[in-house]
Amino acid sequence: MKAVVLAGGQEYGQCPLSRQAPRALWPLIDKPIIESVLASLKEAGIGEMAISANGRTHDIMDRLGTHPSPDVTIHYSDDPLPRGAAGCLKDCEQWLGDETFVVVPGASLLVGVNLAELIEQHKASGAALTVAAQPDPEDQADFEATGNAATRHLALKPTGIYVCEPSVLQHIKTRGYQDMKEQLIPKLVAAGLKVRAVPIRGRVIAVRNEECYLNAMVEVMDDEEAREAFTNHLPTKAAGSGIWIHPEAYVHPTARIVGPAYIGAGAKIDADAVVIGPAIVGEACEVAAEAVVHESILWRGARVGRGAMIEQAVMSADAVVAAGVEVRGSIVVEKGLSAAERQTLRGSWDLTSADVTPAEPRKWWKRLLATFRPARQPV
Repeated sequence: MKAVVLAGGQEYGQCPLSRQAPRALWPLIDKPIIESVLASLKEAGIGEMAISANGRTHDIMDRLGTHPSPDVTIHYSDDPLPRGAAGCLKDCEQWLGDETFVVVPGASLLVGVNLAELIEQHKASGAALTVAAQPDPEDQADFEATGNAATRHLALKPTGIYVCEPSVLQHIKTRGYQDMKEQLIPKLVAAGLKVRAVPIRGRVIAVRNEECYLNAMVEVMDDEEAREAFTNHLPTKAAGSGIWIHPEAYVHPTARIVGPAYIGAGAKIDADAVVIGPAIVGEACEVAAEAVVHESILWRGARVGRGAMIEQAVMSADAVVAAGVEVRGSIVVEKGLSAAERQTLRGSWDLTSADVTPAEPRKWWKRLLATFRPARQPV
């Protein structure tokens, strides 16, 4: 069986992180999001995958290649113009051939989702298209406990995962934008083909923007069962529960790490610095002396200056927060933003520009720093 991974989506230039990398390549722990999607497909016995990312496919190809592992082969389908989810399937028609296939979002986290079970249900139903749906959070616990959607009326939300028969492709135009929910599915129903919505166990956490990204990190890191899937491969130094420190990372003896947190290879946490989870400090990052990182994600090479503080923030690769600066609820990018982006993204910081003035550090976070800083031993 084959799968199509939809890793595009319309950015409209509104998220500066998307200028740094497509959402599917945003890192979570030590790997990009899309790698967790491919792992879920592989677990379901699917080793042939097509990735479509609407003009950004080459970025993903540079990262993953065509054979990321001996039992996985990746085909790439690229369109310079937006085609929509259904349009991307049509573009892969020749590659897909005459067999059942799976469609999954490339910028979502699949936590505890059993794709093999979904495929079996689809084949048993005789449907042309099966929509994997997720119960609302209030209903999810009941469904997980009983496994029976019929025990009560469930409000279902599509997850972006579909199982399709090749017959659906003839109902998609070869040109223009074609959506799954608004265009393809109504056409299939009108043609008399069977379409089913099936509730699934587990969670599909969509990463649509920087806010979703931070929330996804918090949700995964705070859930001991969920984070196991993202951390069980990690080499670590001896650390406390919920703390992963790469053997090649350096943490000063007077620094403090409060989990859940991940410190990547080559990262450096200097004297009296504090990292408070949920937090991810990526490869080759530096958190300088007396700095605080709280509920944030630092991409490769990001640097937090001495005495600085970042909270609920994302720092892109090689971004810098200067000494003494406080950043909260923001994006810190290495490249300059346009005037339009700066006006739209008032919560985003570009600290390379001259018009950004460092904020005065607040007393409350200095108290926070004192709370978590290890007590110095008398000399």
